Amino acid sequence: MTNNFVADAPFTHSSSSLAPPSMTTATSGAPLAAAEIELPQTSSLDVMTAMTKVSAIIPLPNTQQVISLKLSNTNFLYWRMQMKPFLLGQGVFPFVDGSLPCPPSHVISVDTSLPTVNASYLSWKQQDHLLMSALLSSLSMEVLHLVVDCNTSHDIWTTLEIALASPSNSRIIQLHGSFQELRQNDESVSTYLQKAKSLFDELAAAGRPISMEDFNLYVFWGLRSEFKDLVTSLSTKADPISYTDLHNHLLTHEFINKTNIHPAVTALLLPTPSQQPSVFFG
Repeated sequence: MTNNFVADAPFTHSSSSLAPPSMTTATSGAPLAAAEIELPQTSSLDVMTAMTKVSAIIPLPNTQQVISLKLSNTNFLYWRMQMKPFLLGQGVFPFVDGSLPCPPSHVISVDTSLPTVNASYLSWKQQDHLLMSALLSSLSMEVLHLVVDCNTSHDIWTTLEIALASPSNSRIIQLHGSFQELRQNDESVSTYLQKAKSLFDELAAAGRPISMEDFNLYVFWGLRSEFKDLVTSLSTKADPISYTDLHNHLLTHEFINKTNIHPAVTALLLPTPSQQPSVFFG
């Protein structure tokens, strides 16, 4: 028993008219009764080797215990970031990415020329059904309709990639439009920046990344008016501020506005305006 599934190579047979779906005998061509379909008693080393290339089924843990994020229309990158390492760690990702295709459902004995059910095929189908269940349980209702017609885990994976991570022009336009309409409103700094970072990452994955200067401009534009002084200070820096520093500055400002802190402490917490010309607002 090996650890990997290996698709059986085609077997040669003596009767050119014999095919697994017809289930006919090699001599009369009469249908083969179900009771007569047995594993061939043969000394052929190739047949016996092929029939033992069946790995034990790998049980998968409940995905809801390890995949905390259900897939929606807007979080494919983060969902894949969780799901792919999980499948790789379980040793079953070759099923999903298509590198381990389904073996033939029947094999032909070289000695008897009779078709028999391929045990590797049965094991492959069982494992793939477990994978389909794991993938489907991690989808939200808003994307479940995309995979109704999928019959394998590979079908589900590729369908979701095409639908939710496609670098089409319409998708690029949609992402840029979402960036321009992004507003903080009553959201916390963390929630607001998380939405902005998600759009930033999706554009990068689609092959149309935006610069940190543009990212910061989008974020500054959507902030509430209480962040005006901080935006003015940050925009005077010669180099664009990193995402981590931006997040820290905004969190600090949010904390200060929610609490009663002495002005001297506030001056220490907030960044000092630079004498460099403004990068963002001129």
